[in-house]
Amino acid sequence: MEASHLISCYQKGIHRTMNEDLLIEILARLPLKSLSRFKCVSKSWYRLISDKYLQQKLPLISTGVFFRSESDQFKEPRYASTADDGVIKESRLDFFPFHGKSTIVDACNGLLLYYQTAPVTFYVVNTTTKRWVSLPKPCRLTQLSILAFDPYSSPHYKVICFTGWRARGAELEIYSSETGKWDQHEIEFGIETDAISATMHYFNNILYILANPNFIVAINLTKISCNLIELPAKMNQDGRVGHSQGHLHYAHIDGKKLQIWMLKAVNKSDWVLKHETSVRDFIGTREIKPSILAFHPEKELVYIWIPSKMVSYNLRERRLEGMWKFDKEKGKAYLIQIWLFPCSSFLTNCLA
Repeated sequence: MEASHLISCYQKGIHRTMNEDLLIEILARLPLKSLSRFKCVSKSWYRLISDKYLQQKLPLISTGVFFRSESDQFKEPRYASTADDGVIKESRLDFFPFHGKSTIVDACNGLLLYYQTAPVTFYVVNTTTKRWVSLPKPCRLTQLSILAFDPYSSPHYKVICFTGWRARGAELEIYSSETGKWDQHEIEFGIETDAISATMHYFNNILYILANPNFIVAINLTKISCNLIELPAKMNQDGRVGHSQGHLHYAHIDGKKLQIWMLKAVNKSDWVLKHETSVRDFIGTREIKPSILAFHPEKELVYIWIPSKMVSYNLRERRLEGMWKFDKEKGKAYLIQIWLFPCSSFLTNCLA
């Protein structure tokens, strides 16, 4: 049923005889913009679209990519979106009035974190609803800023600023959109700070950071505590950490094999090798070096970057499920990260 016909049914009063479960099935197939608009139809529709049950039925989609290019024309980070025709198209950010005066320092699940130096200001921008908000000024200058947002579980986000480094730890200042304020903390990593990498993943209110030679530093943002998890294999530059089906996963490409482990218990170094497949299964016989981007949160899919395109690979069935290509102008781009999140009302409510 098309969206226009659904509205017509409502206007004619047909919706009164429509089974609520059927309506939920129809709403779950609509795009995010239509869902946001249909919230205004009636109080009952607003309740249905905001309901957790509907959010759980909504598909998780690859909605955006964040990349840089090797060419001089695109030195700055770029934001793009995936299209139905399989092409990655650059999206305009001119709706944000401070785009030219500030810098994108991080991106997480549909939100961008901007930083402006004069005056010092953080901005959080919702690329889907085209809304933005400025944060209160932090007490100290930041040396590294991380945005933590999971729209599947909450409309609230956090900004983690590392304001000072120690030999085996750091000083933090954390902003919570739920409280609207910054709080200062100190934390110990359990390993040398120089071992910390720039590869991170936020899940279930924990910031996971890969560290050399074979560790994950897990920072609990609720308890402000840190736990060290030993990896099942030595970390390499292609290593990625992510979550899928409620468990933390680690993947890397070792030679010509893609290996994926699952952590059986949180905060314990108890891994099981879940998948092992040949790189040729998703790139053919050409000598191309792929990079792991992300895991699908609910399916046994992994997203992989191959020069000029992104593919989704079904681990269980060992086949490609999707492919998105950069156009010729951006053919030399190399991907930084992609965003995978559900079409939920949490995203439309964020920064509302």
